Amino acid sequence: MIHLLIAFSLTTTFACEFKQEDHYYNLTQLQRTEPYIVKASADSSFFKMAYQFNFCGNHPKHCQGQSGAYQALEVMGILTDSCEILGKPDNQQISLIENGLQITYSQGSQCENNQKKSVNFNILCSSEYDQNFVLISEDNCHTAFQMKSPAGCKLQYSTQPLFIYYLSGIGILLMILGACFGYQQLQKKKEGKSDLYEQINSDQPQQQIKNADQSTTVVINHEAPSS
Repeated sequence: MIHLLIAFSLTTTFACEFKQEDHYYNLTQLQRTEPYIVKASADSSFFKMAYQFNFCGNHPKHCQGQSGAYQALEVMGILTDSCEILGKPDNQQISLIENGLQITYSQGSQCENNQKKSVNFNILCSSEYDQNFVLISEDNCHTAFQMKSPAGCKLQYSTQPLFIYYLSGIGILLMILGACFGYQQLQKKKEGKSDLYEQINSDQPQQQIKNADQSTTVVINHEAPSS
């Protein structure tokens, strides 16, 4: 127990990612558009216990309208309202196990001795995907499933993307500075041309003509310089 507490204190858990100091686990590979459905084997073909759950959102809400992992009685292929919550993703905990990791949902329905149900999902590191989880253990208060998936394999952090981001940022900054410099030079050229135009006009003889509407028109006489 103490060992697990220490492990949790050294790690940071996110909704779909489990991070540690030098590596992380990508849990988005576990998410499905439709929840996982695992059916327990039974002697009767009419009655079965069905388990539904999901990861990283899109959790089933069939049982009591609450989001989480649950078990429900299935009669002739139809889920009934007879169900119990195995655990809620709001109380998700993640810990490392041999060759993988374990996801735990807790605070499920009431069970014996005033306890609440919980469920473990063991994700074993593998380059291949299992199509579904398998039920490996169950009692009144605890249920466990297992599957093989790349989601159980740790991924190393890479410094290369950060280096690329730095270079990209420097390149963008240089482009912005270059654009600002070019704009300033263009403005200076425009101002220089405007001053030159005003100077040329000021050197030319001007004549004021009184218009019929009492307005005044200034006429600039462009004369060729005398030889």
